[in-house]
Amino acid sequence: MEDQCAHFNNIDQLKERPTHLLVFMQHVILQFDPAPLLCYLHAELFKNLSAKETKKQFVEFYNTFLDKGAILRVVLPANVAYELDRTRPDLLHEDTQKRYVQEVQSLQAAEVAKQLEDFRQKRMMGMTPNEAELIDVENHYPTDRVPMEMKEKSVAENLLDKIKKVTRSESARVDRHSSRRRGSSRAKQSRSRSDVDLQPPSTSTTTPTPPSPQLEEMEPRFLEFEHDPPNWRELAPPEALSSLSKKETKRQEVINELFATEHAHVRMLSVLQMIFSKPLEREGLLASPELAAIFPNLDEIIEMHYNFYENLKKLRLDDNFIVKSISTTVLNRFGGTEGEWFQKLTARFCSHQSWALDQIKSRQKKEPRFNSFILEAESKPQCRRLQLKDIIPIEMQRLTKYPLLLENIAKSTENSTEKDRIQQSAECCRKILNHVNEEVKVMENLLTLKDYQRRLDTSGLKPSNELYTEYKNIDLTQKKMLYEGSVTWRVTKEKAIEVQCVLLGDLLVLLQRQDDKMVLKCQSKSNIAVQEGKQMLSPIIKLDSVFLREVATDRKAFYVIFTWDSGAQIYELVAQSIGERKIWTDVIKSAVDDLKKSGAPMRLTLPPGSGGPPFSPSTYVSLCVCVCVCVCIYTFVERARHIHRLPKFTHLKISHFFCHFLSVRLTAPLSPTENGGLKSSGETAALYVLNT
Repeated sequence: MEDQCAHFNNIDQLKERPTHLLVFMQHVILQFDPAPLLCYLHAELFKNLSAKETKKQFVEFYNTFLDKGAILRVVLPANVAYELDRTRPDLLHEDTQKRYVQEVQSLQAAEVAKQLEDFRQKRMMGMTPNEAELIDVENHYPTDRVPMEMKEKSVAENLLDKIKKVTRSESARVDRHSSRRRGSSRAKQSRSRSDVDLQPPSTSTTTPTPPSPQLEEMEPRFLEFEHDPPNWRELAPPEALSSLSKKETKRQEVINELFATEHAHVRMLSVLQMIFSKPLEREGLLASPELAAIFPNLDEIIEMHYNFYENLKKLRLDDNFIVKSISTTVLNRFGGTEGEWFQKLTARFCSHQSWALDQIKSRQKKEPRFNSFILEAESKPQCRRLQLKDIIPIEMQRLTKYPLLLENIAKSTENSTEKDRIQQSAECCRKILNHVNEEVKVMENLLTLKDYQRRLDTSGLKPSNELYTEYKNIDLTQKKMLYEGSVTWRVTKEKAIEVQCVLLGDLLVLLQRQDDKMVLKCQSKSNIAVQEGKQMLSPIIKLDSVFLREVATDRKAFYVIFTWDSGAQIYELVAQSIGERKIWTDVIKSAVDDLKKSGAPMRLTLPPGSGGPPFSPSTYVSLCVCVCVCVCIYTFVERARHIHRLPKFTHLKISHFFCHFLSVRLTAPLSPTENGGLKSSGETAALYVLNT
């Protein structure tokens, strides 16, 4: 890993590797103020520009990085700032313009070097983005067909698309609030875009930001969180520091990372409480019950994280900033009854975040006063350029970091007992995270079902359909959603309908989007069935009598064969990809298996009127004879296939052949009015024999 980090030793090396440069840029955009890096790279362009191009580009460079109102304003050398205040940038001589650009670039080099150092540390801990892309490029063996330059270009283009999306979002947000924030030192401060921001504030000669009124309202214990903690290397005794092995030094780095990121997390939670939650209640914009639903258990969560931070802080002080043992502290936090309580509170908070974000967005659209309050609060320096929608998910983000940090500590721990206990803590964290993920998924599914129920239109269900009475007043919110997605319902070769397929615990529901409605609508393979009021394909499929088959002619499609009191029906559904088709078949089979385990009847229901035994004696004898004939034919075909090396029949082809043969032998051919249903006793019987 250290060899791989060699590409990130300095910016000059990095400029020659486009993929590595883009990954580093994405890291900086997510973690820091990107202005110094972007300014440094932009300045590189001037080295190869003609005099005319320099004149044109300098004005753009000035407006982007040097102007007092620039969104990406950087720290300027005093002499450059003085001259630009006196002279219009377009009137400067091109040589002077190039010199100013070079001086500005040189001033940004120190900040860029700090960001590179942070990236190297984070990459060794496995905490940097797009590691798979980097490994793909670094492990590529160049050939004449795919040289390294081509490989770099291909990967870099994909990454560039990702970065453009992030920067467009960031620029739009900063521009929206720039009028409020001009005059502050926002562009000169490092910022925390996530709970793993360790970058200390950048030092400059600019005037510090005046204290915010909210600092007076904060609890005294939270005031220390306004400033990033010093690095452990600065506080540890030099002689003790020099005696540490390379592995122990790495261990201390990760422990420091855990401490510093917990510090940053408590700070952002306190911002959520002091800048948003309490003022919203005080201003009468949200009532207490509403706040409790949007920020559930916020006070308790802050208390838990604050206590954990204090315990880590005490460890550092007691061990003179070189922590000897951390296992007891982390195991007490994430294991046992404390861990269960932590899991319960975080699950409730995180599971509500999607709903909370929707509520806030809705209120901002409807209530100008509420919207003004949120925008004003987001512009405060304590938010570090983050919006409320960025702050609410921080608890979920934090939970994903704990297992990774603890595993990295364990990897560098020599003592076997200490290592085992830390790994046990990491496992507890993973269990907490899995539980929270499940709760989040359940809540998001419920919100989705509530939205579908609100827009549900059952007018397309035909009263003549046997399921009409049972499902005309269906309440989707009383069901458990297992999976959903867009599929194509292929009713006939000429008729295909895009539907939202929703898999519930006991049903498969096919919803059609019409404007803002989600419509349940029966389908027919011909107009004759509609006119005669015959059985149609229902958009609701009961899973207690379902089995699946592949479609031999389309790898993205599958059959759902559904039997009920009126016979059987075949649905052909087409997924968006082969992989998606596999997911659909797996989740449907799993749901059917769960129904079996719960004791639900799994039957192939026969047509009404058959009475008593499934078939009459004569029909049963005929059926057995036909099955024997089919088996003989199949055996002959298989032998011929082996001799002549013909393509192998799929189970579906054989099943179709059997069903067709038996239905011809036992009944008349299916008429168009049957609409895809297997209503005749012959074909139903064939399915019964072949699938039981």
